[in-house]
Parts: sequence; C-alpha cells; structure tokens
Amino acid sequence: MIRESKRGQVTLFIIIAVVVVAVALLAVVFWPRISSLFMSQQNAQQYMASQIEPLQDKIADCVAISSEAAFTKMGLQAGYYDTTGLKTLTYAGNDYTVVMFKDSGKQRINKLPSLGEIENEFQLFLAKEGNAQIDSCLGNLSSFKTNMNIDQGERKITAAIYYDSIILNVDWPMKLSRQTVQGTVEQQINQKSVELLMPLGYMWQTANKVVDCETQQDCKYEGIAWDKDAWNNPYRLQYITRDARSINQDQIVFILESLPYRPDELPYKFNFAIDRT
Repeated sequence: MIRESKRGQVTLFIIIAVVVVAVALLAVVFWPRISSLFMSQQNAQQYMASQIEPLQDKIADCVAISSEAAFTKMGLQAGYYDTTGLKTLTYAGNDYTVVMFKDSGKQRINKLPSLGEIENEFQLFLAKEGNAQIDSCLGNLSSFKTNMNIDQGERKITAAIYYDSIILNVDWPMKLSRQTVQGTVEQQINQKSVELLMPLGYMWQTANKVVDCETQQDCKYEGIAWDKDAWNNPYRLQYITRDARSINQDQIVFILESLPYRPDELPYKFNFAIDRT
C-alpha cells in the first residue's frame, strides 16, 4: 500500500513537472506577442520601422539567389529556360542550343530569342520553380513574424535586361502590424529592386551579330581569331572573350564569357550554336 502511494506521488510529480515545463515553453514562445501588448504605439511603430530594411534585404537576397541560378542556366542555353523542341549540337560532352539552322526548304531560321523573349523565359522559370525556391528560402518569414504580423499582397517579379546588368523589379506589397493595448499599429511597405551583375545584354548583342549575319549567308565567324571585344561608354569598359569551336565546317558552337570588372561580379557565359547543314 505504501509502495502504491509512493508510486502515485512520483507520477503526480512527473505530471506537475511536465505541466510546468509546458507552461514555461509556451511563455517563451508567446512572450514576444504578450509583451508587445504593453508597448506604446510609438515604440511599436519604431520597432516595425527597424525591421523594414532587414525584411527587404532578406527578400532581395532570396530573389537574387534564385534568379542568378536561373539566368546562369539560361545563358548556357542561348537565353532559353525551356529548350523543349529546340535543336542542339553536342560538343565536348555539352549540349549547345542551335539558334540558326536551315529548314526543309533550305530557308535560314533565326531562333535567337530577343531580350524581351528572354525576359519572358524568366517568367516561365518563376512559374515552374522560381517562386517555390524563393518561398523556401524565405521560410515563410517566420523569424520576422515572431514579433509582428505580416500580411502579404500579390507578388510580381519582372526582369529588365540591360547591356551590363539585369534589374529585377519586385512588386510585393506587405502590411506590417503590431497589436498594443492602445490599438493596432500598421506600416505599409514594398520591396527593393535587385541588380544582377550579369552583362547579358552585351552577350546577346554579340550573339545577335553572328546569328543575324548567318541568317543571310555563311559568315564564317569561326574563322576569325577572336580574342576580346570591348565596348566603350562614359561609365565603363566591358570585356567579353569569344570563342568559336567547329564540330565540322557547317556546325559551330560559340562560347562567350565575360571578364568581371566590378566588385563581387562573377564570369557570365552565353553559349549558342549554328547549323548550316
């Protein structure tokens, strides 16, 4: 009987300990929310203001990481994200997207996408996987939602390709809010644009010269000793190495690569192929 009494006491103590630990954990989890109720509206406003830039920076970083990978892949595929139905040539174990070929009637076909079409390919990337990658990187913004509410509006990301960079315009309105005993404090924000240091416009310009000429005649660009191509403007000097590799006399792959000249810039490649057969 004594043993059963002691066993019951031990069980009771365990239950009490579990309850105490659970209450403590709940207090730790919900304390930021509870404590915010006792903030003045001015302090709540100041707190949210302090979180705007870190929140915008986190979103910009996630958009940049995902988009850089996408444009890197697109550069290796002549500007295409989806190469379904496009011809390719294989050289040294790599596939190169054919952007000039002859159809069954021997008409020369130009399949090099325009810069606008490449921007649309980026939208395809976002729909297929990019938006999910960005959401995964952001982790539902849980680290920010601990101390405030975040109501997210519709997100729209568009790319504008320039000669020496790609600008991503992130239209994603959000409403930040905190509840206090005096009432709810709110703050409306939008996001920063993101700059990718990728000279895709210069790359495309070079590819377009080749393909445009090849669409008219056999230009034999591969026979020219290409070393460097430089563009001067009032702000910068841009270099791109250009290399042409002949699979045979009619099938050529072109490998373009930028030589970085800005801090944190990485080499960027744009590859394509022509097929005169």
